[in-house]
Amino acid sequence: MDMKMKSLQIEGKEVELLAEYPVRFACMEHLEQELDDYVNDFEAAPDTYAAQAIEGDGVDKRCRECGEPAQIALLKEKGM
Repeated sequence: MDMKMKSLQIEGKEVELLAEYPVRFACMEHLEQELDDYVNDFEAAPDTYAAQAIEGDGVDKRCRECGEPAQIALLKEKGM
């Protein structure tokens, strides 16, 4: 599942995101595949964070591939 967001709370800090890039989550088993897919789909390498660092009630932190709890968040920060 792709989530388009303007900003996220990461470790208590408001982080602005590039709107044209989605936020995706991956478990460790599917991380390499998700990284490859992100680069292929958007022609840009994502910024990565531990999924547990992402705060917010409306954020679905399940692996896009298998639906299991994710360990890694893939996103694009503004200014990075």
